[in-house]
Amino acid sequence: MNLPDDIFLAIIDKLLIGVIMLIAAYWLNHRLETFKGALSFQTALAPERTAAYQMLWEKTEPLTPREVAELDVSTAKGSCFEDLRDWYYKNGNAMYLSLNAADLFLGGLKLLERTEASAEEIKDHFSSLRTQLKVDLGIYTKADAKVQIPRIS
Repeated sequence: MNLPDDIFLAIIDKLLIGVIMLIAAYWLNHRLETFKGALSFQTALAPERTAAYQMLWEKTEPLTPREVAELDVSTAKGSCFEDLRDWYYKNGNAMYLSLNAADLFLGGLKLLERTEASAEEIKDHFSSLRTQLKVDLGIYTKADAKVQIPRIS
């Protein structure tokens, strides 16, 4: 090879590296902007989500007593079921639930509709939902949620 060919190859090499760098920078910038948009949306939604979760927390309190014997299954399957259904559908709070929380919530409604559901099943299920609410709000990490808090008697 001669000197002009070496210079030409060096220029082509640098141009290719430059194009690859531009593509990588564009891709990274796009990812960063997408992340910032999602974060901004979550930040704007946080007060409404927190208020909705607080209302749900209050509505599930009778379903998660300290002792299973304290759970009134007939009330849970009656007025609690209707309150929870209204919270989800009429009040539009379903929009604020994460997919995991929505899955647990709807499973809880199905559980309350089952005639053979036991007090312990109901208590455990809604306790899991309340734990998921804490994870969604950042109070617990996913690892924290796996730790079983001892029951106080």
